[in-house]
Amino acid sequence: MNASYRLGILIVAGVVLLSAGLVTAWQVYGPPPEPKRAGQDLGDLGYELGSFRLTERSGRAVTEADLAGDVWVAAFVFTRCPMSCPRISSVMKKDLQGPLGDAGVRLVSISVDPDYDTPAVLARYAAGLGADPDRWWFLTGKQDEVVDLILDRFHLPIEKDPGADADAKVEAVRHSPRLVLVDRGNKVSGYFDSDDPKAVAKLVAKARRKASWARKLPAVNATLNGTCALLLMLGWVLILTKRARGHAACMISAVVVSSVFLGCYLIYHFQAGSVEFPGEGWPKVVYRSILLSHTVLATFGVVPLVSLTLIRAIRKDFHRHASIARVTFPIWLYVSITGVVIYWMLYQMPVGTSS
Repeated sequence: MNASYRLGILIVAGVVLLSAGLVTAWQVYGPPPEPKRAGQDLGDLGYELGSFRLTERSGRAVTEADLAGDVWVAAFVFTRCPMSCPRISSVMKKDLQGPLGDAGVRLVSISVDPDYDTPAVLARYAAGLGADPDRWWFLTGKQDEVVDLILDRFHLPIEKDPGADADAKVEAVRHSPRLVLVDRGNKVSGYFDSDDPKAVAKLVAKARRKASWARKLPAVNATLNGTCALLLMLGWVLILTKRARGHAACMISAVVVSSVFLGCYLIYHFQAGSVEFPGEGWPKVVYRSILLSHTVLATFGVVPLVSLTLIRAIRKDFHRHASIARVTFPIWLYVSITGVVIYWMLYQMPVGTSS
């Protein structure tokens, strides 16, 4: 094997080993993770709610079809609630209604006391909150249907306290304070503590990401990375067989594809922010090791080396071009392949859930 190829492979191997060592050391000796709160981020492993029919405060019927095209956040409250519900509704108003308004995310408050919370009662309650009727719905319905929806579809607790006095500071209906993120197609995507500011911030970020038009870009980016890897392999075979024109066409195409990928990558993260790996344990160590080595080699390897390789080719300095290209090839190929691996681990790998 040519010495330049060996150098490129050694650079990749060294960065991978160093990344794995740093990530493992951080996992073992770094600060302990913060205690997890009750809640669950289902990632892409969510489930569909199924059919339901409720009544909005305006009096009109709302079914699953009316919400299927939206990303929405569900909260569970009742108007006679003396303690938890005012706080939950305040979080919906201050932390969600504004930050999610421009993203098109709908807010839905479902009454856990539907016998008392008629549409007229909910309308007064919503008016007191200054709830935007176009973006924040308040729903009620038949008692048994609401209980079925909360218990059997949202999988959250609800229980009436028969001994509670409506005028006392005791909640007549015990229910969950968690907020539920529901994706398009009425697919439950995660549960978030309304009393945990970090969880609420995570909910906002995830809701914006799911509602953004850029949400499909990770799959596009993975396709671009895979295409680049194939072009690199084909270009390598062509130059080995002395077909210089075909080689040049493949490598120029790989540069174009990588440039398009960079643009899509920056757009996605500008729109959606960072995405946290949903798994724990060894999958998280493996993911972070790959991500770190990928990032280091892409930034400090691919960008400068590809630029230098192209400059030498344009200047027809083919001897020096070939020398640097052999170093560049394994680094660029590793970055392209791991781009696909990172996408699969982050968005497709069934690694369980995290809070």
